[in-house]
Amino acid sequence: MAGGLRLPLLLLAAALGACLGDGQEGRSCPVVLPVESRSKLRVDHEGLEVIRSIGGPVAPVVVIGPYRSGKSFLLNQLLNVSCDAGFGVGHTRSTQTKGIWVWSAPAVVPTREGTPLSVVYMDTEGFESAGKSDSYDDRIFALSALMSSVLIYNLPEAVRESDIEKLSFAIELANGLYSTAGDGDSHLLIEPGNMVWLIQRDFLGGKTVQEMVDDSLAQVDNPFNDKDIDQINRIRKSLSLVARNSTAFGLTQPHLNRTGLCSMGDSMLDARYVKQKARLAGLVRDLATPKLMKGRVMTGKRLAELIEKVVGALNEREIPSVTSIVDSFNTELLHKCIQMYVANWTSARLPMDEGALEDLHAEFLLAAMGHYEAHRFGASEELVEGGNVLRERLAREIERAYDTKMTANSLKSLEVCESAERECEQTLERLQAMNLPSKKKFTVEFEDCERVTFGGACVGPALEKQKARLRSAWDREFGRFEKDYNDRLYLGMVLITLAGIVAFRFICKVQPMEGACWVLFVFLEGYPRVVESQKEMYASRWWAATVRVWEFLAYNPVTKSGWLLLTAAGVFALWRIGLRMRRKKRPRKRDRRRDLDV
Repeated sequence: MAGGLRLPLLLLAAALGACLGDGQEGRSCPVVLPVESRSKLRVDHEGLEVIRSIGGPVAPVVVIGPYRSGKSFLLNQLLNVSCDAGFGVGHTRSTQTKGIWVWSAPAVVPTREGTPLSVVYMDTEGFESAGKSDSYDDRIFALSALMSSVLIYNLPEAVRESDIEKLSFAIELANGLYSTAGDGDSHLLIEPGNMVWLIQRDFLGGKTVQEMVDDSLAQVDNPFNDKDIDQINRIRKSLSLVARNSTAFGLTQPHLNRTGLCSMGDSMLDARYVKQKARLAGLVRDLATPKLMKGRVMTGKRLAELIEKVVGALNEREIPSVTSIVDSFNTELLHKCIQMYVANWTSARLPMDEGALEDLHAEFLLAAMGHYEAHRFGASEELVEGGNVLRERLAREIERAYDTKMTANSLKSLEVCESAERECEQTLERLQAMNLPSKKKFTVEFEDCERVTFGGACVGPALEKQKARLRSAWDREFGRFEKDYNDRLYLGMVLITLAGIVAFRFICKVQPMEGACWVLFVFLEGYPRVVESQKEMYASRWWAATVRVWEFLAYNPVTKSGWLLLTAAGVFALWRIGLRMRRKKRPRKRDRRRDLDV
């Protein structure tokens, strides 16, 4: 496996070496490139690794604007590198830069706190070039606005309405991502940076560059409520979501011969341009501040992760929408909320009562939805079309998880209740075969099992059904026991009377007791023939009295506690001891009588 990874790693190292170049010179490396259809983007891992390797806080400076407006030349001037060594500069009608490129050697400047800050310069493909879709330009603009600490909008003349409209999707996306639904202390997903409107024009009609830009961004009167004007005003008003402030800067044309600029040094360029260029470089570095994401300083690694995530979100649909991108950022949060809901159930022991299960579900649902609302990215539902979709999806996923939990609770309840029911049914079967049959014992021990074993274990949805089954088993088994009980008691009384007749006639020879046994025997044998059935006999008063006497003898504190056999054994032992002692005394009395006779 190590051998298989060696070749890709060597190729990646070679590519990185090519991007980084020698020393601090640096090179331009692609970070994002267009796919073949020129409608979507793809991440280039060589440039991404360059960004990822930057340690400490970063401040991306991104230049956007129309194609062939001098963006790449401007960046080379700010970096003080030649066109051959810096970003590619073209002189044809086709755009030279494709996608987004990064300069591999960031300029390190100190922050106000004295911390080193890496200012990363990025060039972008110009909009309105041939062979591209509008959605492609939207993707480039949106990514540039989201990741930049300083966004330079390079315009060859003045700020046109179409130039502002080009920012509409980036503004809508910022409106979705820069707003949170949490409390006022919530950090924005991505803190907006600064924006520089760079106007390359010599004549502004007596106005300063800042005045000209301010006029272009001012609200337009709309007395007739024109929808197009409303849209323009909304975009202008929302520019603060893309940038904390908008700074205008005028830049004189460097030379009349634009095609030969790359071969000219500062001495050959317009002196005003050289001074303005130096001031612009200072302005950019002053405006460059560490990029923040969720209140945390963004490093090169986090910037690379953001680029990957935004490109993936922008590519989810053929025509990207704010809702789909916001949802993409919230998808990970959605999964965490679902995991949070599921994890809360680990402390809940199944089975449980359905009401308790529903109460826990409501508690866990409230916690998960509260966590989502506190940490989700996106503006309010009034600002983002379909902003409630992901929340509804979260509710559906949680409801699905709750359905699974209810099913698990039902199965566990059935398992536990069936086990407890079987145990009580086994108790009924054991009581059927007791040596000394007792209705009271049969009833008490079953009720104990029903209350303690079944009632203590069986809860949940299966309770009522299994309880009814257990009661049905009780009715069936008790009816069978009662018939067998009466038959066994009757037969036992007949056998006892016969045993009494034999004992009192041949062993003890007690005639009154023998006669009583005969009377009882004749009664027991004759009474069933007098009545219509044994069932009628068992319903008679004398039989009920007999049962009461038997129940007292068979199930009392002595027999219940297990002392009956021990007491009987003790009485028998004492009787045997007394009998032996009496037998020993008789020979002694006979010897004494013989002595007296002599």
